[in-house]
Amino acid sequence: MAILEVNHIEKHFGATQVLSDISFSLEQGQALSIIGSSGSGKTTLLRCLNFLEQPDRGTIAVNGKVIFDAQDPATLSESEIRKKRLHFGLVFQNFNLFPQYTALQNVTLARELLAKEHGSETKAQILEAGQELLNQMGLADRAGHYPHQLSGGQQQRVAIARALAMRPDILCFDEPTSALDPELTGEVLRVIRELAAQKTTMIIVTHEMNFARDVSDQVIFMDGGLIVEQGDPRQVIDHPRQERTRQFLSRRSDYE
Repeated sequence: MAILEVNHIEKHFGATQVLSDISFSLEQGQALSIIGSSGSGKTTLLRCLNFLEQPDRGTIAVNGKVIFDAQDPATLSESEIRKKRLHFGLVFQNFNLFPQYTALQNVTLARELLAKEHGSETKAQILEAGQELLNQMGLADRAGHYPHQLSGGQQQRVAIARALAMRPDILCFDEPTSALDPELTGEVLRVIRELAAQKTTMIIVTHEMNFARDVSDQVIFMDGGLIVEQGDPRQVIDHPRQERTRQFLSRRSDYE
C-alpha cells in the first residue's frame, strides 16, 4: 500500500489555476523529486500537502486513510488541519529558523509544545532526541549556536533536523539549496543523500538534475500546473518522452 496517495488535486489563486488534476502516489521509503520551471506549481503542491494552502478539489490519503477531501467538511476544520500537518515535515528554501533560539532550541521547540499539549514526552527526552538529530546532521558542536552564528548550509541542516524531530511520515524539501552559495550546496545534498540511503520517505522539489537522477526512485516534471511526465528518474531525465520535458532539460545548465 502506498504511504501517500494524491488524487485530482486542483488549486486556484483567484481566477488563476496553479494546479490542475495532480495525481501521484509514493511508497514507503521512496524518494520522489519534482522538477520544473519557476511558476510551474511545484511549491504550491508542497504547500497543499502540508496544508499551508487548501486545495480546491481532490483528496490526499496517508497510509490508506483519507486525511483531506475537498468535498468533505469534516476534513477541513482547523483542528483537523493541525493534526494532518504532523504527517509531513517541510524544509523551506530560506531556513525559517527562529533567530532568538539556539540550534537545539529550534529543533526541539515544536516537539516541546506538542508534549505540553499531550504529555507524551519529558523535556529531557526531547532535548536528547534533538541533540541526536544535530549529531546526525554533523552539528554536534553547534547546538548552542544561534542562527546568525551558523553558515547557510549549517542553518539548512538545522532546519532538516527540526523537520525530522516531529517524526513525519513524509519529509518534504522545497528547493533546499536555492538560498545557498555553491560551496555550501554540497553539504546539504550529502545529508539528503544519506536520508535517501536510510530509506526516509521524501518529496524533493529541486533544480539539481543530477542529484534528482541519482537519489530519486521516481521523478515528476511539472509545467503550467500540470504533471507532464513522471516515472523512473533515468527515463524522465535521460530519455524524456515529452517535448516539454526535453525543452526544460535542455535549458538546465547543471544537467550533464
